[in-house]
Amino acid sequence: MPRTPTQKRSQDKKRRIIVAGMKLFSEKGFHKTGPTEIAQEAKVSVGSFYSYFKDKKDLLDQVSEAYAASITKGVYGNFADNAPYSKGSREITAYIVETAKQAHTLSTELHREMLALKNREAHMAELDRNIVQALQNGVAQILGNCPDKVRIKDLDLGARLVSGAIEETMHRCILESAEPDTEKAFNELTEMCHRYLFEKE
Repeated sequence: MPRTPTQKRSQDKKRRIIVAGMKLFSEKGFHKTGPTEIAQEAKVSVGSFYSYFKDKKDLLDQVSEAYAASITKGVYGNFADNAPYSKGSREITAYIVETAKQAHTLSTELHREMLALKNREAHMAELDRNIVQALQNGVAQILGNCPDKVRIKDLDLGARLVSGAIEETMHRCILESAEPDTEKAFNELTEMCHRYLFEKE
């Protein structure tokens, strides 16, 4: 059974394995990356790898947790606080879409792995819900912070609908590469969200 590190040296070793796993899963994907390669990248022995993780799936779970946190607490952590409220509603909408793009391009390969597993793995589905919820919460806060510009009355519902459209577009353009002209898709998404959320300027 994998052990929980208590000493600083052991904690650092486990952290290096997680960082190495995130790097290699992001670059090569889960199925093309093995424990030996991860151990080499982390500069630890293969035995050390197995002393902290049952297998590479166990590592993927913990890497995915760290990755999801880098989005929910990193990209979306101060999402509403940093919105350009002094500018027009079009700039605010563009900021929302651009921030979502950042969240989906931190590690596209790792994000794909999470989405591929979310229908089979409850843990991955929960992490994905947390990411979407962080976007929704941020959008709702932004709308609540500029009531003089907003057209819709139910901010939470509006945030859910807009976040759903943003997530779908990000998946098609970034994670699935299904749109031939991604910039056009992002521009149309921004225009659609702007018209729905805000009064005409």
